[in-house]
Amino acid sequence: MRKLATGLFTALTATVATLSMTAGSATAATTWTINPTCSTVTGPGALTYTTDDGATLHATTGTPVPTTYTHGLVALDTANTLLAVQVQTTGGTTTRTVYRSTDAGCSWASIGTLPGGWTLRTTAAKGGRAYVWTPGGDSGFVLVDGTTLTTNTDPTIAEPAPADGLPGLIGVGVDPANGLHVYAARRDGQIFESTTGGASWTKRGGLFPVDHYGSATTGYQVAFDPTNPLHAVAGTMQEGVIATFNGGVTWTKIAYDETTHPNSRYGVNAFAVAISPADPNVVYVQSLDLSQATADGDEGKQIRRSTDGGLTFGPAIVHHVAGNIMLQNGTPMFPSPADAGVLYFSYGTSYQNYGNDLFRYSVATGTLTRQHDKFHGLNAVAFNPTNPATLYLGLAVEGGGL
Repeated sequence: MRKLATGLFTALTATVATLSMTAGSATAATTWTINPTCSTVTGPGALTYTTDDGATLHATTGTPVPTTYTHGLVALDTANTLLAVQVQTTGGTTTRTVYRSTDAGCSWASIGTLPGGWTLRTTAAKGGRAYVWTPGGDSGFVLVDGTTLTTNTDPTIAEPAPADGLPGLIGVGVDPANGLHVYAARRDGQIFESTTGGASWTKRGGLFPVDHYGSATTGYQVAFDPTNPLHAVAGTMQEGVIATFNGGVTWTKIAYDETTHPNSRYGVNAFAVAISPADPNVVYVQSLDLSQATADGDEGKQIRRSTDGGLTFGPAIVHHVAGNIMLQNGTPMFPSPADAGVLYFSYGTSYQNYGNDLFRYSVATGTLTRQHDKFHGLNAVAFNPTNPATLYLGLAVEGGGL
């Protein structure tokens, strides 16, 4: 049995403000009525579903254009409705298209295009709404309401450049009771709040605590609690995980001390974080800690789990194994909405036409399973609200070659 490292994060005693929001009466789980049974999905390609954790991907009528990335895919609280965003490049022309399905993913139709942005993200909101945004800040902040797309200014564009000089957002969260009440996080920890669906913004709180060199801390990703967006967890450069329970008014950093952790003198890069929709106390992090590379033989790449909202993390539950269990810097992670102990994650590449792996880890059994397909990546997964064993997949194709 491989040794599980225990030195990534240390316990932290903190006083946690208990804040809550009341969810609306209509939820996706109560409005959805369909589990898809179509054998073929009508649409652009690279949008499909599986009912067996990726062993079977349903065929599509459309063939993906030579380079297609599906970066945004969400189930809405409008009955049987999903949204997806694809960036498609063919013949030197790139289009950014928003697709919508109203029959639980059996057919998809375009409802509009976006003017810019590459790695587009989508966050679902109450009332059949969603927000499309990008870490580059170059597509604006787009409210999707039904089939209407409204582009507002990315709040970071109007702000003085943060310490690293880079605009753009690294996380968006929504009030479960009000789809126009939205939070957005910048890479330096500044959180913005809007009650107008992104038309206007105000600042909340301040920046991340400085790093252990006394310099500004840079975030890679912020995950917002879907039940209470005042609770958010950030994955950062060198400083591991930083959490807030009051919407960014204060950020709590996991203790870091070179005296007590001399082997972590280079810090911990927490590239990806995800909060479980089934239990917001459960947080997953995919990190790189070079001090663990030799001890565990995993190049320092690991996935760990917290059960206290991101304040402390237990031993690694998944280790990188070169050529087998591939963890990259920023592994896409998708916690199950039905079981806080189940995590899906993916790895894909077009290099040597490798394809894509969809992994499923179960805390209860300690087992990791993998299903392989011909695509080149999987950056977006949504779950059917009434049948969470049905996974919708937003896949990637790099340069054709399927």
